[in-house]
Amino acid sequence: MTKIIKTTCSTCGPCCEVDAYVKDGKLIGVEGARNTPMQTGGLCAKGVAAAQYVYNKDRILYPMKRIGEKGEGRFERISWDEAYDMIADNLLRIRREYGGRSAVFYAGYSKWYRPALLRLSNAFGSPNFCTESSTCFQAAALAWRLVYGNMICRPDLKNVKTLLIWSSNLYHTNTPMSKMYQGLKERGVKVIDVDPRHTVTAHDADIHLQLIPGTDGALALSMAQVIIEEELYDRDFVDKYVYGFEEYREYVQEFVPEKAEKITGVLADKIRLAARTYAGGGPAGLMFSASPIVHHINGVQNYRAVFSLIALTGNYDIEGGNRTQPGPASPVNEFGKIRRFDGEEALGQKEFPVWFDLSCDEAQCINLADSILEEKPYPVKALFAMGLNHRMWPQPEYLKEALKKLDFYVNTEIFMSESSYAADLVLPACTSYEREQVHVGGGGRFFFSNQAIQPVGEGKNDIEIIMDVFKRMKLQDHTLEDEILEGGYEAYMEHILEPSGLTLEELKSHPEGTSGKNLILPQVRTYEKEPFHTPSGKVEFKSLVLERYRDSHGYDGLPVYRDFREDPAVDRKEYPLILNTGSRKPQLFHSRLYRMSWLKNIEAVPLVEIHPEDAERYGVKEGDTVKVASPAGEIQGTIAYNIQGQPGIVYIYHGNAQGDANELIGRDYLDPISGFPGFKGYFCRIEKAGKDV
Repeated sequence: MTKIIKTTCSTCGPCCEVDAYVKDGKLIGVEGARNTPMQTGGLCAKGVAAAQYVYNKDRILYPMKRIGEKGEGRFERISWDEAYDMIADNLLRIRREYGGRSAVFYAGYSKWYRPALLRLSNAFGSPNFCTESSTCFQAAALAWRLVYGNMICRPDLKNVKTLLIWSSNLYHTNTPMSKMYQGLKERGVKVIDVDPRHTVTAHDADIHLQLIPGTDGALALSMAQVIIEEELYDRDFVDKYVYGFEEYREYVQEFVPEKAEKITGVLADKIRLAARTYAGGGPAGLMFSASPIVHHINGVQNYRAVFSLIALTGNYDIEGGNRTQPGPASPVNEFGKIRRFDGEEALGQKEFPVWFDLSCDEAQCINLADSILEEKPYPVKALFAMGLNHRMWPQPEYLKEALKKLDFYVNTEIFMSESSYAADLVLPACTSYEREQVHVGGGGRFFFSNQAIQPVGEGKNDIEIIMDVFKRMKLQDHTLEDEILEGGYEAYMEHILEPSGLTLEELKSHPEGTSGKNLILPQVRTYEKEPFHTPSGKVEFKSLVLERYRDSHGYDGLPVYRDFREDPAVDRKEYPLILNTGSRKPQLFHSRLYRMSWLKNIEAVPLVEIHPEDAERYGVKEGDTVKVASPAGEIQGTIAYNIQGQPGIVYIYHGNAQGDANELIGRDYLDPISGFPGFKGYFCRIEKAGKDV
């Protein structure tokens, strides 16, 4: 008999509610959940391939101890007790010999266990809790805080009349939102889409601003110039609540649309039309995504220029604008309330001080390999990782080699990956189909993800692993304290729910989800009651935090635009093409899904996507095998024509072991404020394979 079990898919980060079809204890298929507020039966390609994900040949089935040389990938099965003893013995030994700071606790994918892992890092006494957000999302949050001082405010889509989408292709990045997007169009919302490619989202927009990658700051500043010049800005809001406006107004005069057209490739008339539409068609919301803008070496400043448009037009915290809280919320524990260990210097603290000033709750580990190999600012000897993927870093092979030098390295993973080959110990994690989980949704809604099947092999829930490691270490060292980690997983879920007024039993009895009993109702214009959490107490068009480091780090208080194409270290005659890596594809998620035949076979080889005009210019054609060379390295791939992008730009997805685009990005090619790599704005050349490169 086939059972339908309400659970979730977390293959690509956001947890989508699904109906899992289970027969004889085995997952045989999935559909998007029905009878829930957020789903109507649809599911993306990644989610549909759930059975290939769960029963993949690469699944780690048992705790595995290294028996060969580091990097060989030779392991033997051990028991969980042996594994926990091995972790406790090694981590506590390294803490005795080198101090707590010499152990790094790293959270990769999936992300759901982050608060528990931070608790473990705090209890151990390490300042080095790190996550994949060292190259994803956190820089966008950093840019927002520099302007507004609080957490990111999302657009109020229910009441919006004009929506400015900045580099977010909803159909590929957040499939469940595609129906919402279509609904906006049906009710007459004006949509402006900023994207270097003519995506499906751009196709449906009223105005598409097809800019050159990395020139977002110039475009935003030019829109601001039009808005100010034509007196379309909200003078009352700016006068009362904005710091640095006069200097900002003077600076944006450098970006009249005719000049911005030469920088961005967007026609001056289109810039004016977009500026007038956004400023005059309110209430207007701004929708943006985690990484495309900040994956440039001027990314934080570019995003500050974009975010400033919200305050300039008076669309901050109003109905239909970007709201501090678009709908009801329910208080919870853990999520969004994790703390950072306030002890010794953390990795990246000297190089990227603003990251820490604005309480990002984690260390910046972009230079993890250098910290291991060069022991700067101090020796890093141990790495307790969960879902670490070396391909999230530029020149990933460099980090992969560095991992071999660690005294002790453990990685918890779903699949046996290249990133685990250097590990001393590999632990098997569950997929979302094999565990229970409490989810906090929008609008104060909670839902419960049921365990659909028993874990494959001896896989365990990530948080249970963290709790067991903590308890085993505490047996040897009674100074470790954390009452939440000392409880069981059921108690942990109850802890999450406690402020909401719900019990775990109540939540389980509502398969469609339910609202928290203690709701925080949405408000507007919260800035009228309390100041912005910036040094000035206002929206900062000129950041006083950045000004603090003008002399030591060269930061500008204004959202100054610096063009990556003017990098004197790169010979543009030798590398004439702009390289853009990692633009989302509907069937892939970093390197995780190349092991699934349904998805990999859509693109059996690494594709080098170029405009047909470039193919003719460089003497290649679709299907040719080519070498792509950058100042940092080279890979091989197959030419594919793509007219979504513009001539002069090469698009390559990352994470493919056959040819990883991230190998082409220099390790030191970083945004000086956030430390983020310039994944989406580097330089390259292409030529047929067989020639010297």
